[in-house]
Amino acid sequence: MSRYNSVLINRLCIGHFPLTRSHILCGDDPSACQLCQFPVSVRHILVECVGLWDISTKYFKVSSVAELFQSVDNSIIINFIKEAHFYHQM
Repeated sequence: MSRYNSVLINRLCIGHFPLTRSHILCGDDPSACQLCQFPVSVRHILVECVGLWDISTKYFKVSSVAELFQSVDNSIIINFIKEAHFYHQM
């Protein structure tokens, strides 16, 4: 796995990456999901977003982020992130 992908997986595991946390440093309001208008979070992107449902169910079927990282290979998570067009935003 590339260093970039390793960093990405680690950031997803701890719930911190620029797309979901940059508002804290900038003093802005949290970002809203462009697909469903809910606040953007790791849990939202990976498990909750109805706009990403078709893509996520293609790669995994889990009910929580903890279950995702325990039962799904990291390369599959990376492939989901790429297809959902979040890969270079993190």
